[in-house]
Amino acid sequence: MQQTLAFRLTIGGEGNLRQYHLHSRWLAEVYVQTYLRLGKPVNIEQLVNGCWQPANI
Repeated sequence: MQQTLAFRLTIGGEGNLRQYHLHSRWLAEVYVQTYLRLGKPVNIEQLVNGCWQPANI
């Protein structure tokens, strides 16, 4: 059984939160690097067995 990769990124900044659901680890890495360069706080989670869990990229 192949596991589907799904990442949820929550980008915080100045009162508004943005959330992205991505199905590519590579794309998630690009988003994280981009927002960190902009100085925004980034929270990343990965979908594992139907539950969102903290992830490291």
